[in-house]
Amino acid sequence: MFIIASVMQKDFHNHATLEMLKNIPDMTWTPSIPQRFTGMSEESLKRMLIPYPKYSHIKKTNLIGNPPESFNWQHEAPECMLVRDQGQCGSCWAFSAVGSFSDNRCINKVDERHVMYSEQFMVSCDQNNHGCESAQLSLDQQFLQKTGVPTNKCVSYQSGTTGQAGKCPTTCDDKTPIVLYKSTGFEDICTSEESIKVGLQRGTVQAGFTVYTDFMYYTGGIYQHKTGDIIGHHAVIIVGYGEQNGVKFWNIRNSFNTYWGEYGYFRMVRGTNDCDIEDQCYLTSVE
Repeated sequence: MFIIASVMQKDFHNHATLEMLKNIPDMTWTPSIPQRFTGMSEESLKRMLIPYPKYSHIKKTNLIGNPPESFNWQHEAPECMLVRDQGQCGSCWAFSAVGSFSDNRCINKVDERHVMYSEQFMVSCDQNNHGCESAQLSLDQQFLQKTGVPTNKCVSYQSGTTGQAGKCPTTCDDKTPIVLYKSTGFEDICTSEESIKVGLQRGTVQAGFTVYTDFMYYTGGIYQHKTGDIIGHHAVIIVGYGEQNGVKFWNIRNSFNTYWGEYGYFRMVRGTNDCDIEDQCYLTSVE
């Protein structure tokens, strides 16, 4: 007689932590257990994040202008905004880079309509980054400029299911030739809050930030770190900024699907570099 023992992985979320968060005074955001993460283990959840991205030696650009008090591409160009789902792969770096590239081609009328470009091609083919494991944001921007990406229709996303980068494809999924679309450049505009605001008038902005335990309990409101350890790092897309009840915030699009946060978006406190959100951010140029 054989006895097979299995080790059950415990859920990442627990009610003790949730109750502690609910009892913190002056919270600007609502803690709960997001539907997107229900029943997920710590290992599975951390698989969606990346190690701390290395800083590049790319010189920062300080943009100067007169941006409005509030601005949001969700309102200015809703037809260009699309929430995606990276699945069980730490490919946030590719989703944020390719997503902002797609946004900005649509915003600047390079494409006649919104076009989904291929995160999978970048995950599989960018040899300077590491697929589902880790990446440096400046390197994925360089990949967009030097190599480019095809459309998602050509090379569709698979790594969210497999958890693997996969081989770099030589043809589209339907065996037709791959056509690559490139950016015309990029700038790290994270020199100041004002510089980011000015950059946002030209398009959406890729950014990275540090993820603490409490972020994974976010379900709405203006997030600011309150408690918990660092569990990884993440890359997202800043799409706007505003202020509510005296609290300034960034509008940010995530890659956790529309049933996470505020329909796939979240707000993070602005002007304090909370979670390093104002340390490294890239504005992708398109023509």
